[in-house]
Amino acid sequence: MIRSSQREFFKPERLLAFSDGVFAIAVTLLVLDLRLPPEATAGGDAGVAAALLAMWPKLLIFAFTFIVIGIGWLGHHRKFSYIHKVDSGLLWLNLLYLLSLCLVPFATSLLSDHSDRISFVVYSCVMALVMLLAAGLSAYGLRVPYLAATEMPPGARQDMILSPSLTGVIFLASAALAAADRTSFAHWALVLIVPVSAWSGSRAPKRS
Repeated sequence: MIRSSQREFFKPERLLAFSDGVFAIAVTLLVLDLRLPPEATAGGDAGVAAALLAMWPKLLIFAFTFIVIGIGWLGHHRKFSYIHKVDSGLLWLNLLYLLSLCLVPFATSLLSDHSDRISFVVYSCVMALVMLLAAGLSAYGLRVPYLAATEMPPGARQDMILSPSLTGVIFLASAALAAADRTSFAHWALVLIVPVSAWSGSRAPKRS
């Protein structure tokens, strides 16, 4: 096992710049899937209005996914406010996390275009992977020797592991329900993510 004194450490600025870029691209790709069909304009205003109303499932999926990615970015920003140096292990773990994040636009587009059971399972599994890797990134990086000199508030590390872990478990449960042909229950399971995330955020310790 390599001791911390023998590791090669780096400043986290480039990791953060690259990560922010991936987050920005991911949310931008989400909105590119929102477009009216060409035939909508043929019916004039009535056709456009009807097409917009028909898009509400896509808009709902976009808004939900955007919120989940936004929560992920907030968590990433928060954890790296405490981390002041990184090593190759943390760099690779962050890359795996960003890899899973890059799959989110694909999974979202799949679910938007094909609202079948398999698409829902794929979407939920991808989102679960993102959340569980976020929890793993917190568990790995929020410890010595990566932490900054300032102390973390009591319970902050546990919160940054617990919150994405709970969200990931909800996504996995939703995928399992959909795979068992309990799609309506699977949809309602996802509704739990917003209050769970809000609860986790409200109990998050603040810096002194």
